[in-house]
Amino acid sequence: MQPQVRTVPIEITMAGYSLRHDRGKRFGEEIMTLLGRLWPVIKNNSIPNDGITRVVYEGCDEGCTLFAGVVLGPGAEKVPAAADLERKTVRLTRYAVWKHIGPYHQIPATGAAMTRTLEAAGHRTGWPMVEVYGHWTNDESKLETETFVELR
Repeated sequence: MQPQVRTVPIEITMAGYSLRHDRGKRFGEEIMTLLGRLWPVIKNNSIPNDGITRVVYEGCDEGCTLFAGVVLGPGAEKVPAAADLERKTVRLTRYAVWKHIGPYHQIPATGAAMTRTLEAAGHRTGWPMVEVYGHWTNDESKLETETFVELR
């Protein structure tokens, strides 16, 4: 699969949690930490959402910030203050999109291949980058993750 370059802007507003990436840890470990915090709050408070996890990477040239969240559904404007959810809006104007199908641990290899393909076509990737995780399945070969990355 080849990355697609798109110029129709998109905007995604999410609720979730963020952290500053620790270079001594793997991204996957930190994402799991954020999700381990996010999903219990969403479920325990019955907060309406689309059920799709999104992870946003920003500023990774100098030190990444990670954000994991969901798009809230109707009725979510009354989220309890105790949930302490952060709000994040990401706007992409000129960006590339690709889909990874398979185990999550293979996402970095797919991303590196897509980045090489984009660079060979004269594009430079930038930030933010958003990973959109499809619905969970126990069959890792069927896991779908769509990646959106801003182009400079």
